[in-house]
Amino acid sequence: MNSKAPNFFLVGGPKCGTTAMVEYLRTHPDIFISEPKEPNFFADDMPKMKYVDSLKAYLNLFNKVKHEKIIGDASIFYMFSKDAIKNIYQLYPESKLLVMIRNPLEMVPSFHQQILFTLDEDHKDLDKVLGLEKDRMEGKSLPKHCRSQRLLNYSEIAKYGSQIKNIYNYFPKKNVKVVLFDDFKKDNRRTYQEIVSFLNLKDDGRVDFPRINDAKKPKSKFLNKIVNRPPKFAKYLAKLARKILNKPRLGILNTLDHLNREKLDKKPLTESEKKKLLSLYKEDILETSRLLNKDLSLWLNY
Repeated sequence: MNSKAPNFFLVGGPKCGTTAMVEYLRTHPDIFISEPKEPNFFADDMPKMKYVDSLKAYLNLFNKVKHEKIIGDASIFYMFSKDAIKNIYQLYPESKLLVMIRNPLEMVPSFHQQILFTLDEDHKDLDKVLGLEKDRMEGKSLPKHCRSQRLLNYSEIAKYGSQIKNIYNYFPKKNVKVVLFDDFKKDNRRTYQEIVSFLNLKDDGRVDFPRINDAKKPKSKFLNKIVNRPPKFAKYLAKLARKILNKPRLGILNTLDHLNREKLDKKPLTESEKKKLLSLYKEDILETSRLLNKDLSLWLNY
């Protein structure tokens, strides 16, 4: 087995503190996280979201590993993907998996805002997109720039009970760490320590946990389109430059992306949105509670 192959996967979920956790973990001296952090290589059911297509190209993302003991891939849609967990297990069955979950009534609206930003969604009204889902899963009314219709599956994206059960079908529980966003938000330091311990590493003493990846909107829609959906010739030139410079990523678009962001104020759910989301997720919240032996009643009384 390649010594520079991944042995740790942060598999999701999106908008659950995963980006912040990756940024905290990647500074630990014994942890290496791929760049980009979300190669999505194992999500065969979401092919347009893959950063690389071959195993050789995927393993090249870990070429800069030196002495690190933990080698990570932080693709947040792996848990939601129909194929990724099985594919990871087939290649790396001894891996450790980190799962981060959040109240669906908070996560789904936040996720909706995120994919509006990435141009996978084109309707700003959450109530409307919940009503469009059936048609979209049949391939109708899809946004022009959507990379995968699975991203528009709002009624399933935060069904953690079924997703975690799928993980347990392949990986032993001792290899899986589940973190609640509420716990992470309440005590960053303690949650970080628990994850480092789960990875059998020494605590590096980190005490600084800045806010990362707040809800955002683009300052310029034109620049946002260039960044998130670059034209073919730009992608070709970037690929050529990466090959010549022997770098997995140049970071130019990433820099422009950050410069083009501004904070988005959180909008409370309407009663209609709250009612719909609760009806969609109530049974799975109860299942997740049973599965993890955690009291999630606050999720039901959001």
